[in-house]
Amino acid sequence: MSKITDAARAEKYDILTDLWFESLSEDIPVEEMITVFSVLKQNSKEDLARELLELTIEEMEKSGVDRISDLLRKSASLFSHSEPLRKALIESLRDEHLMFQPLENFLKLSGLTAKDAQVDISWKKFRNLIHYREGGYLFHHIFGPGHIIRISRTFITIDFQESAIHDMKLDVALDTTTPLESDSLTVLRWRDPSGFLHLFNSSPAEFLKRLLREPFGNPEEITFKDLVPVFKNSEIKNTEAWKHMRKTASFTPGFVDLGDRIALKDETIKEFDQIRNIINRRKCPVSDKTREIQALLKSSGTFNSVLMTDLLDDVAAISSPETGSLFELSWTLTGNGKTDNFMEIASNYIEKTSARGLRASSEIHSPSCRKLYLELFFSGEADRREKLLLMMKLKRSLWEHCVNVLERTDPELLNECIGSFLSDPSETDRFLWALCFLATHEDFDKTPFDEKQIKLFMDYLIFAKADTQKKVIVLLMGPLKEKLNGYLSSIDTRKLSNYLDCFDTSSIIHREGLFLAIGREISRRRESGAIKSLKQHFWESDTFFSSKKAIEKRKADSLHLKRVEIPAAADAIGEAASHGDLSENAEYAAAIEKRDLLLDKLRRWNEELDKYRVYPATEISASIVSPGIRVVLEISGDPNSRRVFDIVGPLDADPEKSRINYMAPVGKILLGKSNGDTVILPGTGNEKWELVSLEILEDL
Repeated sequence: MSKITDAARAEKYDILTDLWFESLSEDIPVEEMITVFSVLKQNSKEDLARELLELTIEEMEKSGVDRISDLLRKSASLFSHSEPLRKALIESLRDEHLMFQPLENFLKLSGLTAKDAQVDISWKKFRNLIHYREGGYLFHHIFGPGHIIRISRTFITIDFQESAIHDMKLDVALDTTTPLESDSLTVLRWRDPSGFLHLFNSSPAEFLKRLLREPFGNPEEITFKDLVPVFKNSEIKNTEAWKHMRKTASFTPGFVDLGDRIALKDETIKEFDQIRNIINRRKCPVSDKTREIQALLKSSGTFNSVLMTDLLDDVAAISSPETGSLFELSWTLTGNGKTDNFMEIASNYIEKTSARGLRASSEIHSPSCRKLYLELFFSGEADRREKLLLMMKLKRSLWEHCVNVLERTDPELLNECIGSFLSDPSETDRFLWALCFLATHEDFDKTPFDEKQIKLFMDYLIFAKADTQKKVIVLLMGPLKEKLNGYLSSIDTRKLSNYLDCFDTSSIIHREGLFLAIGREISRRRESGAIKSLKQHFWESDTFFSSKKAIEKRKADSLHLKRVEIPAAADAIGEAASHGDLSENAEYAAAIEKRDLLLDKLRRWNEELDKYRVYPATEISASIVSPGIRVVLEISGDPNSRRVFDIVGPLDADPEKSRINYMAPVGKILLGKSNGDTVILPGTGNEKWELVSLEILEDL
């Protein structure tokens, strides 16, 4: 180590200048000068560093030292303002690139020619621009990577992967392309695909390090989007590459997998300080902080519970409505809730209403942490009604877990939950699960399990998920077999036939024997001569009918909801979150509520679409009222009282235009009627209306 470096690090500034002048005559190495400048900047002595630099430039210019070019370039990244540096740098660049036609344009675009320009920023821009030279490489989002063949003051010729020998205006190329280094992975993938694949498969850590140098994203981090240019036209899919890179980051020193991005780890800062910096980061959602801290702890492979719990005071100081994220952050810092003080801390983040409890649980990424949060909610101070409401809103894996917890801790509340499940047959999985629960826990409820419940099983079975179907059928064909047989023998043949039609598409119902059991009952009746007719009207099923146009429109609306409105709502949440304190951010709350409403609408529409079918034209006749029929009615004896109804499906209905849903009260009254029949319409008193004409609609 030299005298000047020692003096700078020892902060002996009174002798540093004298030593510097003495060393100038001895040709101080440029690297040593840069080291001294860096030390001075770190010690907040940038003015002294600038003074020494400018004196050195003056001396080198006088003596004509060749090393001045190297000094200028390495110093340009360190200093924001220095007129001698800026002017000397420009002259040096003009000497070096004397025959390079776009040079003056690049100097101007970078800002170096502007008086009092910020040298470090302008130099970075110039270094980027100088890549646009003959033999250089660049990337275009449509044409892919390209090799620069020729360049003039205003035009450039590029050999693109997707467009050979392509002429462009230089200013257009600067706006639409990104310069690449010759050893770029994007260039390697184009020029040497086999070498690219070999590096990806055999040296993933080296590949990851080189990937970080690609100029497509933020410095020192990689996102999924940044992979797209690199793997364009590659045999490797972007999703496969991203999964491989995340796995590589988990065991490569210096990197950390943050879920949505891979970041370069700052090895100069201790892990404890990094985590504290993340916790205290302003205008950053707590959920993002939690995910980043979890990734850091996972990458380090070590956990110091004493040190981490010291950070809980920092967590408590965060003012945020993200109570679920705060709960998970505390859980993470206490070794997944293993420290003695965790339960006391966690109680501060347990909500007391179902809406806030649901929001909080949805903010938690870890499944085990989310289940723990819900356990504490159901054992906490929330009102019983709020607990019931939350149970009705949870996803299956969560409410099943909570039911198991309540069975041990609060059977009375569980009984109320079962009753709530049974009160809403539209939530088929919960409804059938509750029936199964009652059937296997008869001592849990005082009401005996009878054929009424068997009917509910059978009526809703086809709408359940596969695992629920199997569970129900095993119950029906096992402990409840006798009651099932009693129910099948008690219902009419049309109902049995309807079950067969509905169940025919389910492989599980076939495989588990329920379909065969129904078929045997029909065969028994046929052999005994009990069957007279199995004919059933097409609308007498659980299927909904509407026009093809209306169903396609609902599908398109559902797709638009999924691809446009819901992503837009998610973006609005992010935008609102960026506005600062979430505890008083009405825009954030409104954005969350709007997203939840849209998600609920999408779920409901998708469930309904599974049941919709187009009107069966071959089964529609002008002799009987059915969906797809126009009905003309008159009050008996009064031809001036004529009314016309189009009987249509739910998606085609428009009461203002007399297009009546066949499942609405008026529609149900008219279904199955024929010419000459009379009916009493709701809201018209006791007058009898006669069906005088039936006509098949044209727009089915």
